[in-house]
Amino acid sequence: MKKIVYFGLILTATVLSSTAAMAQGKFFSKNATISFDAEGKLDDVEEIKAKTTSATCVYDAASGAFEWAVPVKSFVFANSLMQEHFNENYMETSKFPKAIFKGKVQNYSTIDLSKDGTYPAQVVGKMLMHGVSKDVTINGSFTVTKGQITGMSAFEVALKDYNIQIPSVVFMKVAEVVKISVNTPLQPLK
Repeated sequence: MKKIVYFGLILTATVLSSTAAMAQGKFFSKNATISFDAEGKLDDVEEIKAKTTSATCVYDAASGAFEWAVPVKSFVFANSLMQEHFNENYMETSKFPKAIFKGKVQNYSTIDLSKDGTYPAQVVGKMLMHGVSKDVTINGSFTVTKGQITGMSAFEVALKDYNIQIPSVVFMKVAEVVKISVNTPLQPLK
């Protein structure tokens, strides 16, 4: 009987410690979804929206460190010509193939990834895009549902901050400030 109780205690301790370790461990995503809306001032033009599911990230819950890499060419538009212009004329993906973010979740110690709930997060770091690195602060959240962790945020990027030029012929069609949304399913990194 003592052996059964002892085994039960060891099993319980192992499960609890592995759950706590997972909550403070590293997480990753190879298929984060990033969407953007660059629709300008004219309402009668085609939507200027794109999405990628090829963004990757690593989050270290113990330190709050967050790193992202987004292959810029992976953004898909409804219109293939628009996609071509985006890659060749605006983002110059042959010269700048990735957008990269490295930062830290400022309030990481208040986020308990072992418990269901939604936790606000503020991330501060550097975003490198189109060859320009800028300090940024992004607000978002982590949602935990039955052990599944999702990171989400919505923020805006001014194209001029990253030296992305809008040709005068389409100036009214393309927004100067682009709305970006992020949805990231996170898995434990083993």
